[in-house]
Amino acid sequence: MTAARSRDRLVTVCSACLRASCWQGKFLCTRAYDSDTTTVQFPISKLRRLKLEHHRFWSRACEEGER
Repeated sequence: MTAARSRDRLVTVCSACLRASCWQGKFLCTRAYDSDTTTVQFPISKLRRLKLEHHRFWSRACEEGER
């Protein structure tokens, strides 16, 4: 897989904080406890630009079959 292609893969993140680690239950944000919080899918290229968390959380999500 090329670098450009891996950055365009989608990862599920918390809709409140845009972190995969929150959605995976590793580090919950304060809004994650609200019943209104959902998930959204973001391309890895956008997550890299946001610089909110370590890329290992995106890699793990992709390995678990997210597209």
